[in-house]
Amino acid sequence: MIRDAFAPGKGPLTEAPLPRSEQESEMHLFAGAIGLFKNPHSHRSGVTHEAVEAVELLLFASHLLRRVDRAIARRHQPTI
Repeated sequence: MIRDAFAPGKGPLTEAPLPRSEQESEMHLFAGAIGLFKNPHSHRSGVTHEAVEAVELLLFASHLLRRVDRAIARRHQPTI
């Protein structure tokens, strides 16, 4: 699902102004973040993080969400 959302050149969350290589990198970044940070908590019990790491993950997630918000805003800008 993440790879579809950020598919270079066609995904609804793809940053069209970016070069294709950067679009691919962003797709991998989001897919990797889900695979590494979200999935273990969904599939295993006892996965914990130290307080400092939890704060770092919150900042990273905030940055990723800002990128999503920016992509959505670009999609809704009128074209001239």
